[in-house]
Amino acid sequence: MSDCRTKGGVDCRIEISISNGCVAMVVGSKFMNVKASENQNEAKKLAMSQCQSDDTNCRVYYSECSLPIEVPL
Repeated sequence: MSDCRTKGGVDCRIEISISNGCVAMVVGSKFMNVKASENQNEAKKLAMSQCQSDDTNCRVYYSECSLPIEVPL
């Protein structure tokens, strides 16, 4: 959130939350979108595909995976 505000964001909000997965944020000339998936490459692919269908100058701004958490049975 602080990164968003530092860069001039006025409508900063959490778009997605993940656990045991990966997320990618892709920005274009007009929009940004966030997608999650089981692995980082797939999350990037999904977000990039969405951007390229709606926007131009698409680039991955951020991508990361959460640490796996074991859930006892």
